[in-house]
Amino acid sequence: MKQYRIGAVAKLTGLTVHNLRVWEKRHNAVDTERTESGRRVYSEAALRRLKLLKACVDNGLAISSVADMSDSELKETLSEFGAATVKPAAAKRDYKVCLVGAELMPSLEQMVLQYLNLQGLERHASVAEFKQVYSAGHYDLVMLDVPSFNAAEARELGAFVKSLAAGSVVLFYRFARQQDVSYLRTLGVRTMKAPVDRNDLHSLLSDVVNVEGKSAKILPMRRAPSRQFTDHALNKAANLSSSIECECPHHMAEVIKSLVAFENYSAQCENKDKASEDLHRHIHLRTAEARQIMESLLQSVLEQEGIDLSLVEA
Repeated sequence: MKQYRIGAVAKLTGLTVHNLRVWEKRHNAVDTERTESGRRVYSEAALRRLKLLKACVDNGLAISSVADMSDSELKETLSEFGAATVKPAAAKRDYKVCLVGAELMPSLEQMVLQYLNLQGLERHASVAEFKQVYSAGHYDLVMLDVPSFNAAEARELGAFVKSLAAGSVVLFYRFARQQDVSYLRTLGVRTMKAPVDRNDLHSLLSDVVNVEGKSAKILPMRRAPSRQFTDHALNKAANLSSSIECECPHHMAEVIKSLVAFENYSAQCENKDKASEDLHRHIHLRTAEARQIMESLLQSVLEQEGIDLSLVEA
């Protein structure tokens, strides 16, 4: 009977090595065997079952809800989704990963290689060394090990991060001011304080694996969108609750007014502190984005209710 090692099963199913181990240990989803040397191996039946389980999970079911099902029950469940035939796993693309630093990276390298099923990755001893060789190439993941940094170094590191073409940038550190860490976060940097928890790292790597379809932009707009409702119109909407059964216009108008007020406040804060300019700009634009979403929802409610605010008396 043919047997498969965990790395081969990961490629054949499209699952990560980490997921395979969790499904076995935490959920008892599949039975495995051990060789004389103690290596975990999977039978052909186990491989078929894992493909069924992954198909269920791909259709939105939690692994905890299907782990105890028999193979026939899994097939029946998939048939309800119109997915009775399990499709072969899509070929896993090669992730381009770069590890930078000398303190933590040696101990993390093997974990990254194993989790992402990599044959190898790019390594640099320091950020300075990486800067010298970087030539605008794209990376799926860049992991930076910077034990400590001050405000000036945070700004310099931030400038380099902005120039990187990377899906995810992770910074590991031990000592730094919270405002400097927050500044780097506004640029989209994931920060982790050492010592690194394995579960947190697994979660981070899972995000990298599933990054397709997610926006890597942290500041999606160069300028705040214009307002859809004036203060006068919002006051009208806020007073509609007494005349119609739905109170959504009232509550939504109040939320929008609060967002407008904070949007104006954050705009005034933008240039007061040069060291936190990017952070305040990020807050301002995100608030404006939230306000735009709420304005769109309010407009939808007004149209649904057949309300024209221009015809409503103040």
